Order: sequence, then C-alpha cells, then structure tokens
Amino acid sequence: MDEHPGTQGIEVTDPQAMRALAHPLRLALLDLLAIEGSATATRCAELLGDSQASCSFHLRQLARYGFVEEARPASWRERPWRLTSVSRRWSSVRSDPAGSVAAAELGRVFAEREAARLLAWHGSSAAWPTAWRQASKLSTTPAWMTPAELEDVMSRLIQVTVEAEDRFRERVDDPAKRPPDALPVHLLLAGYPRPGDGPAKGD
Repeated sequence: MDEHPGTQGIEVTDPQAMRALAHPLRLALLDLLAIEGSATATRCAELLGDSQASCSFHLRQLARYGFVEEARPASWRERPWRLTSVSRRWSSVRSDPAGSVAAAELGRVFAEREAARLLAWHGSSAAWPTAWRQASKLSTTPAWMTPAELEDVMSRLIQVTVEAEDRFRERVDDPAKRPPDALPVHLLLAGYPRPGDGPAKGD
C-alpha cells in the first residue's frame, strides 16, 4: 500500500463505475476523505449527518470500483478508509449507449453539486477574512475557439491542477503536514461551447 493517495487521477470508463459514482452521498464521502485523510464509516456518519450503516455500505461500493481502499487502522477495532486517488475524470464521448447514459447522469450529478458549492461560497464569502476573499477567484473568459484549441487550453489548465495535487498531496493523508492557516480548497475548471450559440452538429 502506498503511503499517500495517487495524483495521476482515476480515468472512469466503466459505465457501472460511473453509475456508482453518480450518488450524492458517495461524492460527499470522497470529499470528506480528501479532508480527513482517512476515516471510518462511524466518523463519516458523524460528520455527514448520515447513518453508520449507510456510510459503510457506500464506502464498500466505492471500494468495489477502486475509488477508496482500506487504510492502516490505529487499532484492531477500527476499519478506516482512504482515497486511492485525489482526482477522478471521465469523458462524455462514448461509443456505447449504456456508457453515454451513465456519463450523462454522472455529469448531471457532478454539475449540480458544483453549482451548489459555488452558490454556497457566494452566499457566505462576505463573512470570510479578507485574505481568503482576495485569494479566491471566479473568472469567465469568452473566446472563439475550435475544438482542438479548446482541448489544448483545457489540457494546460488541468496540468496546473495536477501540479497542485502533486505539490500538496501529503497534506491529504497527513494532517500534521498542513500549515496552521490551511483550509480545504476546491478547484473547479470548466470549458465548453455556450449553449444556444450554435446548432448541435454530429461528428
């Protein structure tokens, strides 16, 4: 077992794995493990306000598809879990109908969750210290691009997040390595053609 979760990310291609991931509590469990480093189902239930049985079931399902794994326990009575990787990615471009449906559902659940997070930050940001408000950014850039150009730009932006994952990965698994003023930070990237600005065309 590696000491720390991987930073290469998990490429989710199996439709069943996509369906397993498209669940609000499972996404919440993944977020929680990124903050806690490792946690038992009991601890997850306490922090998420759910039942221990439910958290235990969903952690086992996440483990079944390789998203989490058992961590080294502090005692024989515990069964902590940890992430196998700090990031996950998938593509909506699928050749199989089942995969297309699963990817679309996962994308929908993910987008709804990210939108809720962003709105929550927007609603509470005024109460945060100035340093955090200055460091936090929300930006949008209109541009005319070809598909190849958009893919190139997104690849370079994603590389920045990969470098951040590698730089700070030890802090995920070892809370002692987190600076006193560090907090969990969420990085979100998106790039897509504006809906309604052009006809939908096939390949």
